Amino acid sequence: MGDGWAAYEGPHADHVAHAHIAIQLAVARSGSVRVILDGNRTLTGQALIIGPRVPHQMADVGGSVLLLYLETHTPLASRLLASIAPANAAVAPPAVAAFLSPKVSAESIVEDLKAGLEAGEARLDPRLEEALLKASEDPAPGAISRAAAMVGLSPARLRVLAQAQMQVPLSQWLLWRKLQRAGREMARGAGLAEAAVAGGFADQAHLNRITRRMFGVTPLQVSGAVRSAGNRFVQ
Repeated sequence: MGDGWAAYEGPHADHVAHAHIAIQLAVARSGSVRVILDGNRTLTGQALIIGPRVPHQMADVGGSVLLLYLETHTPLASRLLASIAPANAAVAPPAVAAFLSPKVSAESIVEDLKAGLEAGEARLDPRLEEALLKASEDPAPGAISRAAAMVGLSPARLRVLAQAQMQVPLSQWLLWRKLQRAGREMARGAGLAEAAVAGGFADQAHLNRITRRMFGVTPLQVSGAVRSAGNRFVQ
């Protein structure tokens, strides 16, 4: 997991239909990648770009894949979305595919894309940045209200500011950060109950529902994947 992004590298299996707030870049390390959109439209290629909150289902076509998730407020995410506009999901155009060598690490791909697509650093309202940091480190209920009070905003105003600058509801962004914390714990060998607590979920069942909704797989499947030899959740 990097600043504004996370990545998984390794084999992948069939997923159920799901959607998440991140922009996803799926890169074939071998073979190709395929996703099913809207229940019947299929995209297949060496690299695919999928917009935020777009329902999709990854199909197992064999081989290895790099799944790169970019948070919507980052300039790189905006550049990738612009490269496939007006579509909300598409095969990566040549200008993007040129930076997606199957032998290059996720970290290098992110840096190469930033340079090649001239994507600078994110510039959010300082109050929003401070509130996001506070809320993402606060797993207890009421985190948004406490973060808003700390920066001198009402919870409603903070939510409006987040939606305007990040293009996603603040509550969904916080769920995404909870999944990141739980994912880190699973990658370190924690059990699912421990990961749920570390992520700030109510219980293991809550973690199960959100993981399946956003990734199309269960936490047990995620845990098995990130611990398997040759797979890695980029830290």
